Order: sequence, then structure tokens, then C-alpha cells
Amino acid sequence: MQKIPFHIISGFLGSGKTTFLEKIIKNYSEKYKLGIIQNEFAPANIDGAILKNSEKNFDLLEINNGSVFCVCLMGDFARSLEKFISEYHPDILIIEASGLSDTTSISEVLSSGALGEKLFLAANWCIVDAPNYLKTGLMKQRVNQQIRMADEVIINKIDLAPDKTEILKNEIKKINPYSTIRETTFCNIEFEPTKTGESKFYFDLPEPMNRPEINSMVIKTGRKPSRESLENFLKEWASKSYRIKGFVNIKEKKTIAVQCTFDKIETSEITGYFDSTELVALTDRFTLREWNRSFKQITN
Repeated sequence: MQKIPFHIISGFLGSGKTTFLEKIIKNYSEKYKLGIIQNEFAPANIDGAILKNSEKNFDLLEINNGSVFCVCLMGDFARSLEKFISEYHPDILIIEASGLSDTTSISEVLSSGALGEKLFLAANWCIVDAPNYLKTGLMKQRVNQQIRMADEVIINKIDLAPDKTEILKNEIKKINPYSTIRETTFCNIEFEPTKTGESKFYFDLPEPMNRPEINSMVIKTGRKPSRESLENFLKEWASKSYRIKGFVNIKEKKTIAVQCTFDKIETSEITGYFDSTELVALTDRFTLREWNRSFKQITN
């Protein structure tokens, strides 16, 4: 049986993983039978909804509420992946890992039972957010671990941080001197879907210790703020979060897509109807109770 190439796309929150995945689907979904795995740290998968809206042909496995690379979820993930492969028979498998993932333990997936006979690691891509890499604070150790495990490192959004590119390249080389480094904007790079040969992936690195805890929280509600009150709400909370994203139904009878990375806030009107507001935050600086109470105040 010919093994299936298995690609990992890692990178911190907001670095451009879903943008990269969208481009792959757009360019290759007609040529190959793509199996896409999306792993969201939070209970809801906003990016999965975005991909489904693309109307391209691919099969999607969604695994939410934790990293599949965590030992506690590894067995469930392996079983879900085996079932997915048996049902859909993909030519290529691509996983968009949670932004908080440590991909070290992927070796357990590749060597587990029947999976080891069905797939091989084609490439581990890590996307680095050029303007925000130095802002990751306590989470930098997770980002560095993703870089350390990658064989292809993509420095994305270089147009937003032209003065930081060389600094980033030097730092990446210190973390992982064996990776290929590419510079780009909007993840415009070549993707080798059926890449063969040995990956530079290392299986013997130790687990990093003393990781700070991250809270993932979801607001799911029928309450509708005004456009102005939503923007004020985001200004208050975006700077306290690593990432806020989702869809918000507003009083003006419109749906707003929200993408916040640190203090950068992006909102845009979108077509299509979402039954309820669904907003996800990843942070270590406030609780769901505080965030929920604040959202209720803007919808009274």
C-alpha cells in the first residue's frame, strides 16, 4: 500500500496558517483528494467554518478543545484519523495544528499501529508572524518549539516588518539551523503536495517544562451589539489577548467577521448567515466570566 504524505502546518495564533491552507486547497483540490485536519485549541472551530465556505472539494476532520499533540488526546486523535483515512481515502493529509500546539509528539502518531503503515511525514511547516513574533511573551517558548520541530519555516507578513526580517532569520537559525527559511507575504509560497524523502523532523527532543496556562473561551449568544459598541469591546479586550476571532451578529442586521492579533483589530462584513454570535478568545489575562459580563453590557 502506498503511504499517504502527511503535512503539518504549525505557527502561533494569527500567523497565517489558515491563509496558507486556503491557498493549498484552492490550488490542489481539483488535482488531489485532500484530507484536511483542523485542530482548534478552543471548543469552537471558526477556521473550519471559513474553509467550508470556500466551496472547494476536500474532506475535513475537525478536532476541537485541545491540542491533538497533547498526550491526553493522542489516542483519540489516532483513532479518529484511522477512521477518517478508511472512510475518505485521501491522497494527501494536511493538519492545521492549534496555534498553541507542541508538535514534538507527532512521532507517536506516525508510529501508532496501523497509522504507521498508512502515512509518512512529508513536511512540517511552521509559519512565523514577522511583526508579532517578538510580542508573544510567555508563549514564545511554544513558538520556538514549533520552529525547532519544523523543516520548513515561513516568515510571513514581511511587508509589515521589513526591518525585522534579518533578525528573525538569525534567531530561527539559532533555534533550528537545519530548517529551510522562506520569506513571504500572505503565505505566497510553493507547496509540494506529494513531497517524498526524509523529513528533517527530530523525534528525540524533550518536552519543554513549566508552560504557562492559556485560557480558551467562547462567547456563543443570540445577543446583538451595535457596530460601534462591538468595536469598543474589541479595543478593550484585544490588547489583553493573544487572539480573538469569530463572527458577530450586530443590531444593524449584519454579520461581522472578527480577527484580532494582539492589538491589531480587523473587522469586515461578510455574506452568509450565522445562527448565533460565536467569538473565541485565547488569553492568560482574563476569565470567561469577565469577558462574558463585558459582552452582555454592550448588548443591553
